Amino acid sequence: MHGDKERGQILRLLQATPKEGVLILREDVLGWTLSTIKRFGIRPKQRLGQNFVVDKSLIECMIDSAKIEHDEVVLEVGAGIGTLTLRLAERARKVIAVESDRNVARALSNTLVATGMDNVEIVIGDILEMAIPRVDKIVSNLPFSISTPLTIKILKDCSFKLAVLTYQKEVADKLLARPGESEYSRLSVVTTLLGEVERVRDFPPEAFYPKPKVSSTVVTVKKRSCDFMEWAALEETLKILFSQRRRKLKKAIESYCKIKGLDRERVIRRIDDRLLMRRVFELEPDDFIYLSRRIGGMNAKSQV
Repeated sequence: MHGDKERGQILRLLQATPKEGVLILREDVLGWTLSTIKRFGIRPKQRLGQNFVVDKSLIECMIDSAKIEHDEVVLEVGAGIGTLTLRLAERARKVIAVESDRNVARALSNTLVATGMDNVEIVIGDILEMAIPRVDKIVSNLPFSISTPLTIKILKDCSFKLAVLTYQKEVADKLLARPGESEYSRLSVVTTLLGEVERVRDFPPEAFYPKPKVSSTVVTVKKRSCDFMEWAALEETLKILFSQRRRKLKKAIESYCKIKGLDRERVIRRIDDRLLMRRVFELEPDDFIYLSRRIGGMNAKSQV
């Protein structure tokens, strides 16, 4: 149950016009969020990773980290009801706001019309199924349910100068993990090869509504130049080897050969001896590129 003071704030917001409600937003993000989702009958869906940001300091952290110039185009994924969108639109030449939930997008559109923000393009759809436009920056509280595949898609397929993104803390830890660390994973390898990630700040569950079970982390991402193109082979190699992350590579390769129907001795002869006695989670990202090039394209019919 809300306290008397909070109930009064919500009532005041419900009685306000949309434009008045947006003015109140800067002082009462939670109240504005609650009134908006009630007004539009929005029920946050866990399967869509819908957790709306209600912490002013998180919004300011993202805005400050993005350093948006007035002539830049910004992409926001999972725009929600516009809490962050409005702040982006104040600074950017144009904001492309992607939202998969039509009812939530309707609330966002209503807010933009009420505030006279005419530099926001709302795109309704699944970001994983669409071509990502060329932009200067990406600033998003990523939907938790798609943050990992979306990160890989952004790094592989999108051109941008800087991204400021919010993740579940455990996912951010994987993005930042280095060889030998407990959180080092397939995602760590791909992220290191394609980008430079830095932790900005952690935030508690209370920064969102509904409150998730875990803390969140804001990171910055800069795209790294990488001329490696055989991503299908690399992803297959990572998937099989990281399923045995604590085994020595030689043992993991034996399992790899069973799965792929390959001759174990022939495959092992193709690999540098210095790597074979190291554990999978101790290998450097470049080692996985080497392995995928040596064995990733092999199959039972193409052994040499």
